[in-house]
Amino acid sequence: MALTAEQVEPLVIAALATYSYSLEKAWELRGAVRQAGLGDTGRVAGLGVQEVGNLMKQAGYDRGGITYIIAPRIISLAQAAQSGQLDGLYDLVARNAREEAVGLIGSVKGFGPKSGGIAWELIKPA
Repeated sequence: MALTAEQVEPLVIAALATYSYSLEKAWELRGAVRQAGLGDTGRVAGLGVQEVGNLMKQAGYDRGGITYIIAPRIISLAQAAQSGQLDGLYDLVARNAREEAVGLIGSVKGFGPKSGGIAWELIKPA
């Protein structure tokens, strides 16, 4: 089953929380990330780097050139979610399968163990 925008948004936050940008600062942007539509994979998957970077700036993530380094990762995330690559993610979360979940997130272009680990912290079972 395709991920919803609400399920994708924590993964977007995890992507923002890199390059010396704290998770706390990224987490504070979650409402603006939602308002900017960065979790709308159907839309974001078809946008270019400049457009996504501008949406990120609109959401309060204006880090100059770094914004446009992160933008392709957000696009890759949206494309992965659209293609079904991440469909099993929340099943892994429900089973508390951290390694597999982090590995699945890390399989998205531009994501790795660090952003996968950050994402896990945001989506893991309580």
